[in-house]
Amino acid sequence: MDRIALQILEDSWEHDARVMRRAVATLESRLRESADSRWAAAAFEINRIFNILEKAFERLCEAFENHLQKTGRYHDTLIERVTLELKGIRPAFLPTHAVRDVRELKGFRHLFRHAYDLDLDPVRVTAAAEQATRVVAEFDGWCKTFLATVRDRYRDELGPP
Repeated sequence: MDRIALQILEDSWEHDARVMRRAVATLESRLRESADSRWAAAAFEINRIFNILEKAFERLCEAFENHLQKTGRYHDTLIERVTLELKGIRPAFLPTHAVRDVRELKGFRHLFRHAYDLDLDPVRVTAAAEQATRVVAEFDGWCKTFLATVRDRYRDELGPP
């Protein structure tokens, strides 16, 4: 990891955060609608938020670990991986208190993407919307904490500013 790669990661995460905040705004708007189609529209935004979050996790692993194998329990493994501190390589990214929300969003996304005959449960959509909103609200903080820790710990390896 060098300073330029770290800056690219930071800029990518800032873009991800902006897109997720727009998705949350759309999600909240959809939930306020009275049409029955609001549940499907909200579920789409929740799906979108998780996809962006997962892409942010992939960028992290690719930037620091130089590889990412998409096999078997890939989605679960990715979440586990970003919660780990890899000594001498990188700090943990995802705080342990957020793992449950992220896993629940992964489960919701799986249901949404793979269920062919599904009537969306408004209670489940509402719960997933709350989880997605929490995760998006915390994402910037995770990024800032992670980047500050990397810059502090690996100052010498990153080179001059």
